Amino acid sequence: GAIEPTAGNVLVNGHAPFAYGEEIHNMVGVLNQKPYLFATSVENNIRLGNQHATTEEIQEVIRKVRLDKYISSLPDGLQTQMEETGQRFSGGERQRIALARILLQDTPIVILDEPTIGLDPVTESELVDTILTSLQDKTIIWITHHLTGIEQMDEVIFLDKGQISMQGTHEDLIATNVRYQQLYLLDRGEVL
Repeated sequence: GAIEPTAGNVLVNGHAPFAYGEEIHNMVGVLNQKPYLFATSVENNIRLGNQHATTEEIQEVIRKVRLDKYISSLPDGLQTQMEETGQRFSGGERQRIALARILLQDTPIVILDEPTIGLDPVTESELVDTILTSLQDKTIIWITHHLTGIEQMDEVIFLDKGQISMQGTHEDLIATNVRYQQLYLLDRGEVL
């Protein structure tokens, strides 16, 4: 809601986003490519999604993002202290902690802004699977340059210089759009 459209409408549950004011965070959660994690415990970082969450709710979201075994292996478990910006943890672990925070926030819409950027292919694939599984009942807007997981999206929209250059399902685009076919194969590391 910070920028109003110059044409057309953007509505969230039938209302313009700016109408929600400061309460927009109850409707839309955001997982950035480099989520900020604070120099406090893992539990406190996750609890930022919902200050009133119980320990059981926190343990449930940790299980959903597949960090339960890892966190239980840490000497202080949930009370393990994160270093400044979470540097103690790998990129995939930091994203999963931030995803747990989003799950605890429990918004109907989640914007994912390049959540797998900079991850190795195995971690990226695992994180995409975790994201799509744990957010299956949410509306997801996934902003990315990387096409991993694109096959599972209901609608694909390519923006080029502020204009929609391609739009459709993965199946339609892969069958009919040469540029999409090329981008998809390049992203998968396949030779054209």
